Amino acid sequence: MIVVDATVVPFLFIEGEMTQSAKKLFQRDAEWVTPPILNHEMLSILAVVGSADQVVEPLEEVWRHIRSLIGPRQQVPDPLLALRIAVELQISGVHGQYLALAEQLKLPLVTEDRKLRELVPQRCFSIDEALNRLT
Repeated sequence: MIVVDATVVPFLFIEGEMTQSAKKLFQRDAEWVTPPILNHEMLSILAVVGSADQVVEPLEEVWRHIRSLIGPRQQVPDPLLALRIAVELQISGVHGQYLALAEQLKLPLVTEDRKLRELVPQRCFSIDEALNRLT
């Protein structure tokens, strides 16, 4: 089981530079946990993709797929812990939620956000680093 953020999830569903790695990660550990804020971030990402492509229907299918795979495992992080982490690390409350959930569950956070990985290297790993750890 791993916590993943919105820099990882899109690659599982939308073709991109990290898609193959994200799919390998999901094959090795399909128990991806996220805070509910991921829903808002994914809607924003899908809206940007849809605006560029002017295609809505396939994106609605992507949304349903995301919800079916990840929605059931979403957990709400302690908001005060998320706030403390965000203030201490001088990061957004959104990032604080991902880190708080990872800390609460004693799980790694897989993220392609370099700043988070640098700030909390003992907890945050890139997709490729996570793949190496799961080998």
